[in-house]
Amino acid sequence: MRAKKRAVTAVLAAAVMLLGGCDIINNQTEWTPESSDAISIAADGSITEIVQETLDQSYYDVAELESMIDTEVAEYNSEHGADSIKVEEFSNDGSMVTLRLWFSSAEDYAEFNNVEFYCGSMINAQLEGYLFDVSFYRVTDGEASGSAVSYTKVFEDMSATVVIVQAPMEVHFEDSEVTFISTNAEMFSADTVNASGEQEETEALVLPSSKVYEGEETTYAEQKEANRVYIICE
Repeated sequence: MRAKKRAVTAVLAAAVMLLGGCDIINNQTEWTPESSDAISIAADGSITEIVQETLDQSYYDVAELESMIDTEVAEYNSEHGADSIKVEEFSNDGSMVTLRLWFSSAEDYAEFNNVEFYCGSMINAQLEGYLFDVSFYRVTDGEASGSAVSYTKVFEDMSATVVIVQAPMEVHFEDSEVTFISTNAEMFSADTVNASGEQEETEALVLPSSKVYEGEETTYAEQKEANRVYIICE
């Protein structure tokens, strides 16, 4: 695992911290994300990450930034295969830098960015230690509705695929139907999930094993668990 936190976005964020600015993504693809940290998952399992940040070139050299990203990608590909990651777009309109990265697999996305990310079968997710001990909303016709249900309802269809991310994150599916989301997420649209990590406590079925009591100090592991979002799709 590479010893860095979100290799690309960390570089952009470092520049933004000098300015305190961040704009919503507005790219020219059919799908336009509503947030500044977004991924799109294709039917073949490849991942496209889109990042757009406001930069003041008096504080940051955009050409140097592009060179740093190219170097990061080249180093990763030299170790994992030439087609593991591709820079699809790096553009600069004078104040806004837009970056699109394509990853051949969920594993490449997770390792390159040094983040928790899983996309695959529910059985393999369990084998990797994911407990699914959270509550879920059923998604029908692109909308999450009704009362929260336990993970036993999710397990009724073990052939489904699960995507597990650390919030906050916007997740778009190019060719999959979302059937359940954990209660710390919401549907932006029929094919896009806002994995905010924010729990709707008044509606959610909070399980004893995952409840974090107000006023108590939480460990890093508990915070990570609370920010873990499960998305079930088929």
